[in-house]
Amino acid sequence: MNATWQEKEAGKVVLYTTTMGIVRDTYQRCLQVRQILRTHLVKYVERDVFMSREVQKEIRERLGGDTISVPQLFVEGNLIGDAATVDRLNESGELRSILKPFKSPDACTTCQICGGYRLLPCPMCNGSKKSVHRNHFTTEMIALKCMNCDEVGLVQCYAC
Repeated sequence: MNATWQEKEAGKVVLYTTTMGIVRDTYQRCLQVRQILRTHLVKYVERDVFMSREVQKEIRERLGGDTISVPQLFVEGNLIGDAATVDRLNESGELRSILKPFKSPDACTTCQICGGYRLLPCPMCNGSKKSVHRNHFTTEMIALKCMNCDEVGLVQCYAC
C-alpha cells in the first residue's frame, strides 16, 4: 500500500522551487516564497525541480499535469499554492495561522555541513555516479551506476 502525501509529509512544509536563475521571473517568485517562509521562521524541505528528474516527476504527479509551475508550497501534503497564492495568504494573515505549528527558532540558521544548499556530493561515489565493485570470480573491476545518489551525484544533507 502506498502512503498518501498527507502521510508522507505529516508535520512538514515542502516547497518546490528552482535554482535555475535564467528564467528570472520564476526564480524571483521562488526567492519571494523562501523569504516569506523565513520571515515566519518556518523550517521547510526544499525540492529543486532543476536538479532532479525525480522531483520533476513528483511535482507533475502532485499537480496532475504535464507542465511544471514553481514555486509550489505544500503543508502536511496539502497544496497551499503558487507564489501569488502564498503572497495573498501572507498579506491577509491567513498564512501565519497555517504555518504557526511549523515555527522553529533555528529556521534561519545556515547548516554548517552543506552551507544551506541541503545537498552534498554522494559519499559512496564522490558525485561521479559510478560505483566500482570487484567481481569476486575474477580480478577485474566492474563500474556500476551508484544507487545511493540522484542523477547528478548528490544526496540530501544528513544534518539538515
